[in-house]
Amino acid sequence: MSDVPGGPTPPPPPPPPGTPPGPGGFRPRTLGEILSEAFRIYRENAAKLMVIVAVVVVPLSFIGALLGHFVGEPTLHRVKILGQPATIEYSRSFGVTILALLIAAAIGVIIWAILQAAILRGAAQATIGDPVDVEASYRWGLSRFGSVLLVALLVGIVVGVGFILLIIPGLIFLVFLSVSEPALIVENRRGTEALKRSWNLVRGHFWHALVVILIAAILTGIVQGILTAIGGHNWFVRWIFSAIAQILTSPFSALVTVLLYLDLRARKEALTAERLRTELASGM
Repeated sequence: MSDVPGGPTPPPPPPPPGTPPGPGGFRPRTLGEILSEAFRIYRENAAKLMVIVAVVVVPLSFIGALLGHFVGEPTLHRVKILGQPATIEYSRSFGVTILALLIAAAIGVIIWAILQAAILRGAAQATIGDPVDVEASYRWGLSRFGSVLLVALLVGIVVGVGFILLIIPGLIFLVFLSVSEPALIVENRRGTEALKRSWNLVRGHFWHALVVILIAAILTGIVQGILTAIGGHNWFVRWIFSAIAQILTSPFSALVTVLLYLDLRARKEALTAERLRTELASGM
């Protein structure tokens, strides 16, 4: 209806916030909606998402706990109590121990990168209602191992340098590069292209992304802190509860990361479940 007799009819008012853009379409979400959706998808796919994490976390964390308790701690304790002469005497064995621990850590980083790719891939499948396929998620992670590791290392280097310079630059880099891995996994953007994509998506929505990341980190940190504290000082019990904490929280963190990525895309472009499904299929 026109406000002025004989004048043109004004356009209808825009839909209120929260109205879906159409069938199968993604829309910008608030913090509460992102967390609520993450919890919903988590409940519906908890078993398979946890299996994706457990496949790697259980053996990897157990080996780490063994090395730390039976190799790392005794070596450091021996050097500490025997004094400077003993430090010189045992310097060679100490060096070998440190080298072994570094090699184990490097292997752990590589395996963890594959896990991140698999859990993010599974989370992306879950967000569009597709069944989570544990085997397919790991098959994808292994097939893109080089690209996944490169993106993870690039993000780690940039964020690490930022934190070394000052905490604020590190935090800024962390937020701007927070959806680099989903950009690789969903859109098959590799290397620096994944980082550029993340930066462009976050640009203009920095504070929104920061709050989502911060709240998700606080929630997972609380769960991990409680379970780790329950583990006490016994290395075996501590390992069990630490592994449980990672198995419980990693899927939620992955879901929030993927949902934030989709939210940022929805704020800048038309995005539908069908388009997302096509992108995931093309990256197989």
